[in-house]
Amino acid sequence: MNISMGQREYLLEILNYEYIIPNEFHECIEDAIKKYATNSRYFRVTIDSMLKKPQSMATSIGAIRDNNLSLFRGKFAEWLACIEYNALKNKGIVLMTIINPDSTSKADLLHIIKKDDKYEAIPGPDIKCGGSTYVLNQWNKIVNSRYDIPMVDMDGNLTTEEGLKMLTEKQREKFDQLKQVHPKKKPIKSVWNKQDINRLMMDYLKYVSDGITPADSEDRPFVASKDNRDRIRDNLSKLPGKTENRSSWVELCKKASELPNIPENYLNPITMAKIEKKKREEVSKKGSKTSTENIKYAKGKGNNNKTKSVSGNKNVNKPIQKGLIKGLANFLGYDSPPEMIMDGVLKILPASVAAGRVIVNKMFGGGSDSRPSLFDNQGNEKTYNDSIEIKNITNKRTNTTNSTHASPREHVVKGHGQHYNTREGRIFREKEPFSRGKKGKSM
Repeated sequence: MNISMGQREYLLEILNYEYIIPNEFHECIEDAIKKYATNSRYFRVTIDSMLKKPQSMATSIGAIRDNNLSLFRGKFAEWLACIEYNALKNKGIVLMTIINPDSTSKADLLHIIKKDDKYEAIPGPDIKCGGSTYVLNQWNKIVNSRYDIPMVDMDGNLTTEEGLKMLTEKQREKFDQLKQVHPKKKPIKSVWNKQDINRLMMDYLKYVSDGITPADSEDRPFVASKDNRDRIRDNLSKLPGKTENRSSWVELCKKASELPNIPENYLNPITMAKIEKKKREEVSKKGSKTSTENIKYAKGKGNNNKTKSVSGNKNVNKPIQKGLIKGLANFLGYDSPPEMIMDGVLKILPASVAAGRVIVNKMFGGGSDSRPSLFDNQGNEKTYNDSIEIKNITNKRTNTTNSTHASPREHVVKGHGQHYNTREGRIFREKEPFSRGKKGKSM
């Protein structure tokens, strides 16, 4: 059978459940257990326990041996054969096929049929897989002592041309002899081949041991060992939804019938839950990373780029700032930002000097617009000697009581009255206009 990835996912879903026998089938299955049992002395309580106990692939984990999966593989093959019958072979009065609750029975499977208004359980096949010698010996036993029980040759040792070619000459002679003695008895060929069984068995073991599903990209081999067997048992007890994953054999029959129509892209609930969990973890990780980056950015440490605080309490990225300045220089016709800055300084400097002149004139001119300026109307600067003279005059005026009336240029003081303190007391005298501020005279 050419199994798709979607079908592998679907089969894992079926095998992850445990199944119970519906009450309406208990009576007929009890009769079948007694009829085909290798131990005919079962107590009623033992049979009741078989009928009520859930059946699952997980109960066969104990069949794993160190470096040997052959016994477990035989149990796994029984479940695949059961699914095959329910999906492809059951017709007419056969309602469904189940795993025989008596694991020691001559029949590994039981078919539930309906005759009139009554249910009946008839023996299904004995499921055999393994090497050609083992399978041929089992076939010999069945045709000679269990004629009413069929046998499914899971690995195709006796039912395919390839398998028959692998038989030795003696084995082939024995097989041909059995066919002559029992011409109506033939081994049943399975739709599963050896590769299918091994692949699906590994799908199951990797899931129960490491949580790996068929759709996972990770492909880890499974090693048969006692440690792995114990670990699987521990993992199975922790698998989610064990109670929810309980169903009836009627449901398995329905699920199996849908297997041929499962699309390639089907994902079972186990895989979907893993994908959703991974998405949530990625979102949480991204959110945590974003929060950390925001905190670093707020502290001026984000993205490995230094930030510089400017007006408006904003962080401007230095590379962006430099790019804007260069773009502005090119827009204004400059070859480079330094050239633009130097030209701006040269243009601003004369205006700054002119503003300085006004301030100095205000300081030394006493605030009167009618007084001469330290600079002429053409804006020519005074010489170095004049600057020294201004400084000396200023220092002298600082020590004069009437410094508020002082001026470095010759000018006429208008007539005015002034109070004087004398021995006779305080008197007032009128003063005539006089000249003040000639060069060469001390103030």
